[in-house]
Parts: sequence; structure tokens; C-alpha cells
Amino acid sequence: MTGAGLVVRDLSVGYGPVRALRRVSLEVPEGAVVTVLGGNGAGKSTLLRAISRTLAFHGGAVTEGTVTLDDRRLDALPPDRVVAAGVCQVPEGRRVFARMTVADNLRAGALGGTRAGRSAALDRVHELFPVLAERANQRAGLLSGGEQQMLAVARALMATPRVLLLDEPSLGLAPLMARRIADTVREINTQGTSVLLVEQNAALALRLATRAYVLEVGEVTLSGPAAELAASDEVRRRYLGVVDEDAASDADRTTDRTLTRWKG
Repeated sequence: MTGAGLVVRDLSVGYGPVRALRRVSLEVPEGAVVTVLGGNGAGKSTLLRAISRTLAFHGGAVTEGTVTLDDRRLDALPPDRVVAAGVCQVPEGRRVFARMTVADNLRAGALGGTRAGRSAALDRVHELFPVLAERANQRAGLLSGGEQQMLAVARALMATPRVLLLDEPSLGLAPLMARRIADTVREINTQGTSVLLVEQNAALALRLATRAYVLEVGEVTLSGPAAELAASDEVRRRYLGVVDEDAASDADRTTDRTLTRWKG
């Protein structure tokens, strides 16, 4: 049976006098992949920080609204209790502990778990990311960018989250590595972990997700099944780089007429 999952209701966030989110609502049903699209400054990272309760580290605060997981309030919990409740964030920028080994990074993600739970989680991440088993004793800072992204995701999985919050996992990666990360996200979801994905690569995100939200200047302006948004002219034009051919033809004809008049 599908549970209520992660539910955000009327969430508003401010950084001092600056309002970054305005009454944002979204849902991540149990077992789903949901994506949030938007340009730089839209509020996507702020949304994930508000859910994971890490906003205070960035000078922000929730001013109204609620965040629940299966009807349990998360918005009053400290960050470590949010992780314990089943929600874990992978921040933008592959923030691994560079001077620590791969193995120590993974152990850091499992703090507070049982020995059996840590062992099972480690087996899972090594199956997903065999390179991390091969490089267990290597310093994380010496990994490639793609391998560091794998480690960041694996470290979050060590907490055995029910909902994984992913912030720009393909950022700065070569297309082949971005596809490998996408395939891994799909596999993580197949194994039963829900995913809330923030991603500027809209084409990749819409292929992964079942539902999508578009965030603009802190407000949800579009939402619906990912396939429907992928087919939307507005989304295709603004986020997928697809030009409306009819509109382009009309613009070309208008330009031609203007040039003709100007030349005459």
C-alpha cells in the first residue's frame, strides 16, 4: 500500500528580509521520483534545505508552512532527527570530506545506526558503486568529480533514507557520467527509496521523474505528470531548449517583411 510520503504544504522561507519561497506545496508519494525544475535563483536548493532543516546553516528560516513524512511533522525537528526520521539530503557541489578516506566518508553517513544496519547499507552502496569498494582507502579529495558525486550519494544512502533529496547531481559532470548517475538514481528508486530531485538538466530530470514541479522566483508556477510537462510548449521552450517551429517561422516572416520595408 502506498503511504502518504513526503508532503510540503504552503512553505514560505526568508533570508532576513528577503523572501525566497512563497507558499510552496508539493508531494513525493512513497516510491516515487519527483523533480523540481527552475533556473538559478528560483529557490530549488532553498526548498531542499527547508525540508532537511539545514536552512539555519545558510542564514534562512521557515516563516510558515509544514513538512510531514507520513503525517509526522518534520519542520520542528533538528537536522539529525530529520535524517533519523528517514529524509536525507545530498547537497549541491559534491561536498565530500576531502581529507578523509572513502571508507570514513561512508562511515560518517551511518553514524547512529546499528552494526547490522551499517553492514547492510555498506553492501548496498558497494553494489551500486563498485568503484567505492575498490578505492575504500583512498582520500575522497583524490577521486574524480563523478566519483565524488557517487560518494556523496552513497554517504547519504548509508543512513538508509526513505526519501533522498538530491540537489543538482549532474552539475559539472560529463554527459556520460551524468547518465551513469541518472541510471543509479533510477536503481535507488527501484530498490524502494523515494527521490526528490532538483536538477537544471530538465531533460534528464523529466525522464527520471513521474511528477514534476516548476519553481520560479520562489513560487510553483506549473506542476503535473512529468510526461505532460515534458510535452508542454512552455517547458520545452524554457527548459528543454526546444523552439516552437510555428512561432519561429512567424518571427522569421515578420523579420523578412521588416527588412524588405527597410531596404525599400
